[in-house]
Amino acid sequence: MKRILVVLAVFALSSSPLFSQEADEPGTGAELSIVPRIDFGLPLNLGGSSLYSFFDGNITESLSFSVCNHWANFALADGKFDADAIKDLYNYTWHSDWTNWCDWAYLDYSFGNFNVMLGKFTMAVGGIEVDFDDVECHAPLMSSLWSEFAPYQWGTSFGWTNDSENTSLSLEAVTSPFGVRPFSSGLFSYGLKWTGEYGPLNNIWSVSSMDTGAGYFTIVSLGQSYAVSDAFSVTLDWSNAICDPADWLVYGNSAYATIDWTPSDKWAFSLKGGIESAKGYAGGTSVGCSAHWFPLDDDALRVHAFCGYRDFAGSSDLYATVGLLYHLNFHIGK
Repeated sequence: MKRILVVLAVFALSSSPLFSQEADEPGTGAELSIVPRIDFGLPLNLGGSSLYSFFDGNITESLSFSVCNHWANFALADGKFDADAIKDLYNYTWHSDWTNWCDWAYLDYSFGNFNVMLGKFTMAVGGIEVDFDDVECHAPLMSSLWSEFAPYQWGTSFGWTNDSENTSLSLEAVTSPFGVRPFSSGLFSYGLKWTGEYGPLNNIWSVSSMDTGAGYFTIVSLGQSYAVSDAFSVTLDWSNAICDPADWLVYGNSAYATIDWTPSDKWAFSLKGGIESAKGYAGGTSVGCSAHWFPLDDDALRVHAFCGYRDFAGSSDLYATVGLLYHLNFHIGK
């Protein structure tokens, strides 16, 4: 699978003007970003230490592509380097119920107010919380749905955006995360998503109904954020399901609130807390905070620290982590 994606990407790019500085078609070009992250946490762990890459661009004015690769996780097990954290990304390449080395890889064709996506992409599950790249997030602060669910699925999506570009609707048909093997399982998921940007108020609302093989499981997610000022914003995310270790996905309530304060271009602070519950399951609570410092003018380097308390499914943890994240960016073409 890895070779297939690489060959397709090289063919598409080499047959287009992306690599040519002499290309006369406007709007073409690509960006490659390699993103290493290093974390050190207490109790002793490597936190979200990982290696990602993002490859995005335009083949023509109407046809674009996006690829996100999750090349490695770095973790400790019993105080020693855990090689399985990397191997699992590749062992589960053709699994719908597992996040692997390819988060997404899709083509997006736009025509007028409409667009069609084809490939692997984030399905319509989750609210504002899932709108951030995984490598940017701090896992202990996130919901169980973000941490345990497998949102990256193969399929197609049909979308519409209004003339003001503040309202987008999309319909999708993708492989079901309950199918284990995509396509061959015959299980699919059908979703609807509404994304809105209305002045200080933004929202991402979605509903997805997934074939489990014994019926359908429907997840409803409502995410909304409000910019109180240029420096302060408040985000509320709710979902009607949680991910519990006993049965993976169960109906319940997951509610998280986030307060973001960005006093300058160099600093960003966040406070986040949440409650999760489901009948017959332990559920839990979470509260934590983070601080980000961007010492470079281009914001390529992020120095971060976060800490908090998490009690979920009968297991409680106090944690504190510091780390670095860097975007190594390359521009290709015009």
